[in-house]
Amino acid sequence: MIVPTEHLTAERFLSLPRRGVVAPNKTGTRGLYSVSTHEFGKGTAKEWRMMNLATGSSYQITDDEKLHDVQWIPGSEDTIIGLRSGEGGITTVLLFSLADGGSPESQSHVGTIEAPVQALKLKALDDHSFAVAVIGLTDSEGGLYNEEAEKNTKCSTARIYDDMNVRECDTYFRPQKYAIFYSRFIKHHERHYSVSETFHNAVRGSGLEAPCDMYDATASGSPTDRYDICPTGIIFCARDPDFRSLKPQLQRASDVYFVPVDDWGQPPAVQPVKVALQADNGLGEVSNPRFSPDGSMVAYLKRSYSNEADNRLFMGHVGSLASFDVWKMVIGSSWDLVPEAFEYRPNGQSMFVTADNCGRMSLFELELRHGARPRLITKDGSVRGHYSFHDAEGDLKLLVSSSSHVESSTYIVHDPSSLNQEEPVTISTATGSGAKISLSPSQVEEIWFEGSEENCIQAWLLKPRRFDGKKKWPLVLMVHGGPQGACRDEWQWRWHAALWAEQGYVVVQPNFTGSTGFGIEFTEAIYNQWGGRPYRDVVHCMEHLARIPYVDVDRAVVAGGSYGGYMVNWILGQPLAKKFKAAISHSPIFDLKNFFLHSDQLIPDSNFAGPCLPWLNPENMDRWNPSRPDLLANWKHGPPTLFVHSDGDYRCPVTEGLAAFKALRCQGVEARLLSFPDETHWVVNHENALVWHRSVFEWMERMVLG
Repeated sequence: MIVPTEHLTAERFLSLPRRGVVAPNKTGTRGLYSVSTHEFGKGTAKEWRMMNLATGSSYQITDDEKLHDVQWIPGSEDTIIGLRSGEGGITTVLLFSLADGGSPESQSHVGTIEAPVQALKLKALDDHSFAVAVIGLTDSEGGLYNEEAEKNTKCSTARIYDDMNVRECDTYFRPQKYAIFYSRFIKHHERHYSVSETFHNAVRGSGLEAPCDMYDATASGSPTDRYDICPTGIIFCARDPDFRSLKPQLQRASDVYFVPVDDWGQPPAVQPVKVALQADNGLGEVSNPRFSPDGSMVAYLKRSYSNEADNRLFMGHVGSLASFDVWKMVIGSSWDLVPEAFEYRPNGQSMFVTADNCGRMSLFELELRHGARPRLITKDGSVRGHYSFHDAEGDLKLLVSSSSHVESSTYIVHDPSSLNQEEPVTISTATGSGAKISLSPSQVEEIWFEGSEENCIQAWLLKPRRFDGKKKWPLVLMVHGGPQGACRDEWQWRWHAALWAEQGYVVVQPNFTGSTGFGIEFTEAIYNQWGGRPYRDVVHCMEHLARIPYVDVDRAVVAGGSYGGYMVNWILGQPLAKKFKAAISHSPIFDLKNFFLHSDQLIPDSNFAGPCLPWLNPENMDRWNPSRPDLLANWKHGPPTLFVHSDGDYRCPVTEGLAAFKALRCQGVEARLLSFPDETHWVVNHENALVWHRSVFEWMERMVLG
């Protein structure tokens, strides 16, 4: 139970329970979800809980911290399956049968997999058994690889790479590839199941890693979202091995592949086949492959390198494996919003699509008929996940998990057939819309101002709980990363604006040029403008805020991470730097000219009107470089700056933060470096996160509040 507090501190914030997305059973009477809670000095506890979706009350199913991929058996009302990571890398398959009250009636061991696996999927087959698939590393023979079994036999830690892709996000690539393995899950009689001990490699001999992006924590969705199964086969995202011959910035291009499965107890009879496009829109990156409910169609998203700001939806028949552009065939034109993910409606006649929408992650429904337009389902907050089910009367419902600036987790049931008649039903909130942690929706405002190109720029403005409009409040200008990202009305466990506001500041989060959710053209306008239009939007934002009586722009802090850290470093070399009393630069970019040779990824040519390589595009790479000598000379006028960087950050390597810190100190400006040897692009360890928050807040208080 959460007890209301007078003031939301960093320690209290980091100790709040973190609820996962809730998944309903067949008729939506129960909901399965995870909760993790950290107690400082003792550690983090994880549990799986069952919620009565009529009352909102819940019960613990298990507190086994090694359990993962927990889900309903397809079509079940009361049976749950999950994977448990065990000693020596062994994975056990566990089954939970629930009593009427929601508590576990029994737990049984139904199978063993002789290696670490993840991303479990099941699909019902006609013979009352189930297709089951997981993702694991492969050995030299194409079987499942158990790294734990080899640890005691390895004498050297050397790594050798001939491919330029050496590491990603926070991990070095292993010599073993990931693959999708499948088998059969057999129901013998009521509540008695078993998993076949033999798992077959769906891509054996193909040279493919399936799915791709297994190392990238920033990729869209989880590994489970990068493949799908139906009774007749598997689809997945993968990179063609021949792409290695392409120029470096195109080597991350991917496609969707289909491998037919005639018998889930036997190896595949044929190699995977690439799903083609009727009108090829060039190389790009694919995501979210899905079968239609009857398995006859495949659909997926593709972000073309020729138009990186747009993520288009494609669909095609399994028989032909030729896909078409859904926007052109259904809507008849482009949709100005960009889909992030989608799921089919159970009847296959429409899709539920999530997309950035003016500072929110919204849910839409798109009917698959000519002339249809996406219809908005959710209006407030940001969607984290959703599931559809048919209730006892046979009516379709949507169980949506969402959050907002002041609420960490809300479970809501929508009726998509009566969106204009019935209000959605709130089943449960984690914090009572913020009331249990002394937050309120009244603290959040949406503001608009004129940007650099006469565009209307949206921003979120958050006030302290004890806000008094007659006083002037110090300002925090929070710059988001990406740069193709957005500040949304959502709960963030890092850089949470409401927590910062509770320290006695007005916090403003502008969605400057290049942000997503305001039209494709607005996102594209950042191309070859990294320090141009977005910076000028920030200048206009400060001018707008100066006209708000309660905002004290003479006591202002600028803060940002990743691209936001780049923008802080860029501001240090610009006239705007003199407006700030302090700055926070987390995992920033310092030397843009050479940055992408150090980073784990190259990016498409559109970002800088040419390759992001200094010998091929020196003018543009230098144009927007914060460490350009003429800009660095201006850093002596910059505010005291706290730099934060971690050794395990391979996206923005730690040397970027070290160099920026030294550059400021060499010019006599007060600066501090906060470094974590065991963190990555983000600070995720709770104990480290507490130090991070306290260091940031203490720095701001000393420099701004005195």
